Amino acid sequence: MTQNCFCGKNCITTKENIADKIADLNPCEKCEDITIKKFSPINELIDFNKLDSDYKKCECGKRPIDIVMSHILKIMIEEEIVPQNATLRRHSPIPLPSFYYSTQMAQFIGKDSVILIHPDFNKKVAERLNNEVDEVKGVLKGNPQEVNGMINKDSPIKNFELLSGCDKRSDVMRTLIKNEAELEKIIINKNQHQHHIEVAPTTEEKLIKLHNYLENSNVKKGIAIDGMCGNGSIGIYLLKYGFEKVIFNDIYSEAIENLKFNLEVNEILGNYEIYNKAFEDLEVEKCDLCVIDSYPQTDIEEIIKKAEKIADNVLII
Repeated sequence: MTQNCFCGKNCITTKENIADKIADLNPCEKCEDITIKKFSPINELIDFNKLDSDYKKCECGKRPIDIVMSHILKIMIEEEIVPQNATLRRHSPIPLPSFYYSTQMAQFIGKDSVILIHPDFNKKVAERLNNEVDEVKGVLKGNPQEVNGMINKDSPIKNFELLSGCDKRSDVMRTLIKNEAELEKIIINKNQHQHHIEVAPTTEEKLIKLHNYLENSNVKKGIAIDGMCGNGSIGIYLLKYGFEKVIFNDIYSEAIENLKFNLEVNEILGNYEIYNKAFEDLEVEKCDLCVIDSYPQTDIEEIIKKAEKIADNVLII
């Protein structure tokens, strides 16, 4: 499998390169931790004339996350995206790690480490951020609080706008499934402008909930349905847990295409089927388990009725 993305860089995480990517998250011994006051105007704390891509950069190529975000905020101030007295706490864009593993975002980050999203970004500021801040990999225009993708069969598809750079992200979720001497990991790659933002710790919490449910319920490990599968983390988990067959379904075609890629990345060899339908229209035989992971905005009353009709056990996550 190719590890290169459309941008020509090693953006895609696979089982072959995951160990190197995890190791690269660690700072070197010389990395200096620097914390910026979050509620104070950034232009009063740092001389903007000195704040360039080399400012406070360690010889290993990493900078403290607060310095990187200060550099980003400086450009946003100069481009009048935020006020002159902008602070890190109130005015910073959302920094999404291009590669995630562990419980917290790395405190020291290197080249192409973050993807930024903000509703007021434009092409000019995006190009400046990509060109002047080494750590910025891609820039998106959009509201991270809004649903991205497709809620139901009557709703339009909504995507963020990729203004510059590359928005390929990889989340590595830890699981409670033991495989010989270590716990299994699930790799989810995605182009962020096409998919709803869900940070990896949130997905991990869902997988823990699923694991605890399976461990404490008498559910036959036969056929399971991941009814609104998105990028596939729940269904992949079920296959790794030992289910004989998993039916993946999602109404959003981009999610289905990405799911297929993630099945390949995770080297899934189990028995599965894939459908691109509204869950209400899914025609399947009786199964042992149906897992529903819907958007909070979704009315799932009819979905639950359908799930209870086709499955002996239903879990709403």
